[in-house]
Amino acid sequence: MELPVDLPDEEVFTTEALTWQLYFDGAAKRNGAGAGLVFIMPSGGLISYSFSLLALCSNNVAEYEALIIGLEISLEMHIDGLQAYGESQLVVRPLNGQYAVRNATLVPYHERAKYLMSHFQDIRVSHILRSENDKADALANLAAYLTLPGERDIQITVGERYLLPPAIERIEEVVDSNVITASKCEEEPNDLDWRHPIIEYLQHGKLPNNSRKKAEVRRRATRFMYPNDTLYKRSFDGMLLRCLSKQDATKALHDTHASTWDAHQVGPKLSNHLKRLGYFWPIVVRDSMKFATTCKGCQLHGDFIHQPPQQLHPTTLSWPFEAWD
Repeated sequence: MELPVDLPDEEVFTTEALTWQLYFDGAAKRNGAGAGLVFIMPSGGLISYSFSLLALCSNNVAEYEALIIGLEISLEMHIDGLQAYGESQLVVRPLNGQYAVRNATLVPYHERAKYLMSHFQDIRVSHILRSENDKADALANLAAYLTLPGERDIQITVGERYLLPPAIERIEEVVDSNVITASKCEEEPNDLDWRHPIIEYLQHGKLPNNSRKKAEVRRRATRFMYPNDTLYKRSFDGMLLRCLSKQDATKALHDTHASTWDAHQVGPKLSNHLKRLGYFWPIVVRDSMKFATTCKGCQLHGDFIHQPPQQLHPTTLSWPFEAWD
C-alpha cells in the first residue's frame, strides 16, 4: 500500500519569514569613534545599541564596524531575514556589487561583512539619507563622545520632560502674579480662590468676562494640568507642584516652618523648601517671608537687633558750651 505524498493540510506547515530592519551608522571624532544600531522588530518594537570603538579610525571604517556589529548581533538572535539601511554609499554600494573597493584599508571590513551576509537566508542592504537615519546617527555620536576605557558598559536613561518656557514668559508670570495679588479690589464677588479660573478653563473651557483676565488665564493655563480633580503646575525643572488654596497654604506654612522636625527656616529658604516638597501658590515667597516674621519662636531665639525702633533725632544745645559749666 502506497502512502499519499501530498498532505491535505500542507498549508499548516508553511511559515512566513519575518524580516527585521537594521539602521546602522558610524561616527569618527578626534578622540574616539562609535557605532550606533537600531533594530526594528517585525512587531514594531525597537532595540537600540551604542558601541564605543577602542581604536581611532576613519568614518568609513566606523560605518563598516557598525554594519559588522549589527550583522553579528542579528546572527546571535537567529534572524533569518534582514533589511539593513545605511547612509554611507562607500559601504552600501560595494556590498551590492555596484562599486569596487579601492581603499586597501576597507578591504578586510568589506570581506568580513560579505562573509556574515552569506549566513542569512534573505538580506538586503540599502542606502538612505542622513535625515532618515537620525536615531542611529545620534547613538553613534554619543558613543564616539563617551569613549570608555577598556570593555566597560554604562546605562543611559533617555526620558521625556517639558520644555522650559522662554525667559520673557517667566518674567511676565512674576509680574502678572504680583498684579493679581495686589489688586484685591478686582477679585470675583463670591471670593473664589486663585485656582478657580484655571480649573474652569482646563475642565470646561470657560474664561472670565474681563478681557485682560481672559488672556491671562489662557496664557497661564498652559503650565497647569488637572488630573484626578487636583490642579498641578509644571515647574521650570519639570516637577509637578500641587496647587494649594489659601487655607491649605496656611497649614502647609505652619507644618513646614514650625513642626517638630523643622528648623524654623527664614522666608526665602522656607519658600524653596515648600517647592521641593511639591507645593505651589502664586504668592508663596511673600507669604513665607510674612509667616517667618510672625513666628514667636523665631523672634525669641533670633539674633538680637541693636537697631533702635525709631530714627534718631539729633538736638542742639540752647547755649554754646553749656555742657561744660
